[in-house]
Amino acid sequence: MSEILTQLKERTAPQHRRAEQNKYAAAMLDRTMTLEQYAEYLALFYGYILPLERAFEARPEWDELRFDIGARTKHRLIEADLHALGWDASAVADLPLCPSLPDLSSFPRILGSMYVLEGSTLGGQMQTKLLMKDLPVSPDTNARYFNSYGTDVRERWAEFRELLSEQARTGGDEREMLAAAGETFDRLREWIEAPNGTVSR
Repeated sequence: MSEILTQLKERTAPQHRRAEQNKYAAAMLDRTMTLEQYAEYLALFYGYILPLERAFEARPEWDELRFDIGARTKHRLIEADLHALGWDASAVADLPLCPSLPDLSSFPRILGSMYVLEGSTLGGQMQTKLLMKDLPVSPDTNARYFNSYGTDVRERWAEFRELLSEQARTGGDEREMLAAAGETFDRLREWIEAPNGTVSR
């Protein structure tokens, strides 16, 4: 593991743990999650991920790097899951978006934030298996988000890790990568825990 990846993993570990300590994650782990809670959790992720991904896609560096950022965005997977769970297009379009995002003002910060979202695809595989034990969910219908990349998840993660490491080696500001990764975890936790973070259709 490269130095920047080691630092990202170690320095954001406490924030990562705190971000996962919410009522939805707890319900998933103790196998009490309802289908309604699952939909609420997806909707909250949508409200956070969509504005992040818009910022990611706006950067010109992807073309220079020949990196397909569009293939990495996941908000459309959540849209598909919610539609499969009975939410119509207007309900999804009306979902609140997180107003307090991490600072994404530089490309190293974009990469630091993406580290969090791309890394979550690994845990999502395990979460999909948990959900399937107790709920009528399937990666082919309403669990597309948690099963992002499917069988290609480790290959996709390796590709992103290489990109991030190369950018750090060639002068990318590692401090900004680390700061943005931590902020991404923190803002996600705050969004999910906020009283006005509740969603309904």
